[in-house]
Amino acid sequence: MSDTHQLLAAVAIVAIVLLLNKAQESRRDSRHGAFWTAIPQAGVSSGRLLPWVHASLRSLYSSAETATAGYEMFCKKQDKPFAMAHAAAGAIIVLPPSRLPAISLSDDKILALAAQNDTLQPRWTSGGRAHLYQHPVLHFDVVRKHMMRDVSAFAAATDEELRMALRGCWGPRSPNEDWRTVDVWDTCSRIISRAANRCFVGLPLCRDETLLEQSRSYANAVYIGAGVITALPGFMRPVVGPLVALAAKRYLTGSMKVLVPFVEERLRLWHDGGGKDVPNDALQWMIERCSKAGPGEMAPECIAQRLLILNLVSIYTTTYAFSNCILDLYSSPERDEFVAGLRAECTQVAGESANSQGGFPTADAVKRLYRVDSLVRESLRVSAFGIVALPRIVAPGEGLDLGFDDLPSVPAGTRLGIPLRPIHMDTANYHDPMRFDAFRFSREFENHEGIIRQATEQKLSVDISETFLTYGFGKHACPGRWFASQIIEQAVAHMVQEYDVECVGKPEKKTLLNMVMPPMNNKVRIRLRDRSCYDRMNVGSFDL
Repeated sequence: MSDTHQLLAAVAIVAIVLLLNKAQESRRDSRHGAFWTAIPQAGVSSGRLLPWVHASLRSLYSSAETATAGYEMFCKKQDKPFAMAHAAAGAIIVLPPSRLPAISLSDDKILALAAQNDTLQPRWTSGGRAHLYQHPVLHFDVVRKHMMRDVSAFAAATDEELRMALRGCWGPRSPNEDWRTVDVWDTCSRIISRAANRCFVGLPLCRDETLLEQSRSYANAVYIGAGVITALPGFMRPVVGPLVALAAKRYLTGSMKVLVPFVEERLRLWHDGGGKDVPNDALQWMIERCSKAGPGEMAPECIAQRLLILNLVSIYTTTYAFSNCILDLYSSPERDEFVAGLRAECTQVAGESANSQGGFPTADAVKRLYRVDSLVRESLRVSAFGIVALPRIVAPGEGLDLGFDDLPSVPAGTRLGIPLRPIHMDTANYHDPMRFDAFRFSREFENHEGIIRQATEQKLSVDISETFLTYGFGKHACPGRWFASQIIEQAVAHMVQEYDVECVGKPEKKTLLNMVMPPMNNKVRIRLRDRSCYDRMNVGSFDL
């Protein structure tokens, strides 16, 4: 986090503690006293002066500890929800696993989109087009319709783009170069940005250096800035929000300068050709979806920004997952065993590929990377995006009845969440859950009988359940997870085949409120394994 963001966060802390929290505590007691008296509380010490003020301050850095304690005491032992402090929201009601279905209730009971938009804060980061994030969310319609059905069609393109981008970012820069040190987050975001944009806008724009730099910087600025804004009390956001979002707006402008003319040209081709002979990419799907929504949605600026929203969500979340795969794998004490097993599988699958250059250019090839998929799922388990996640808000009205005889309805406007990290680290759900085990989900199939069952029985990285919630749960589960998983697995497969990797120092996971921050300060040392292929790499052509 930059010095500016740290300063703004410090200002937010002071403002929250001095101006907001005590007032929220009073409102909780006076308006819905019966509920707040009945709900168990975690991390709120009644013996302290201003207990909710103290708990809210601690929530900035100790939410993981509080959530785990509340989960063990109330969710597991009593099957009850509990309240925990949140510096900006005042309190979050954490639901036990038995109430997971509640997050999928209809919009007249539970608000999902409003809660999820907090992660992007579009009022401040969208450059005046916050309405694009509201219903109907046309860009997510595109994901739901195409990013499952058509994801296999992108396998060859993303495989090629990932290989080129990986070599362009990781090198080597010269035939005599041995080990070199690279920034994990920076290089992974460049690699993922290339692959994602290959599917969104196609060649040659997916390799446009200006678009790549501006769009990935926009993604980083939105998520980091939104994290700071989310930590602010509501009355401060109109003042501080625009300042925090300045970087996001700058990168948004830079991205739009490239995208809008491209969209205008695509619209012309689409109209002139009567919708025939058009590219099969996300931009074309967006144009067709917007055309059905009416003329008001066909402005090139709106289409371009909807595409950019998909871009920023895809780049940030997929980079987050890929970066953590690298750090989890190569910081493990068992990394040599894991890497050897991954390489053996990747070599076998690549050798069986119909493509003479090997690689993983088909969805079928990717689906046979069972060990790689297990690694990705395990990394998503131990390095999920949040602590208390899947946020929801109780819809206006009479509140939400959770079905507990001794608990009144949850008041309208109250925030809800699921204890994602405690569930993922529960010994009742996983053996030795604190250990990163890359082959946790594939090991039982490592025999003749298991191979027969593997295709239908192995839990894959895209499979959600009551004990694996990184991609969500129920009707609001991430519809783009098949696309993300395919890209991550191809990237991991090329990485383990082509490079030796070592972590520089021990990776640490830092938290802010309920967010697990991305690994932006971690570095790795990398070395090309087969130096004889340097002359075939054409690194300069793809240097990012």
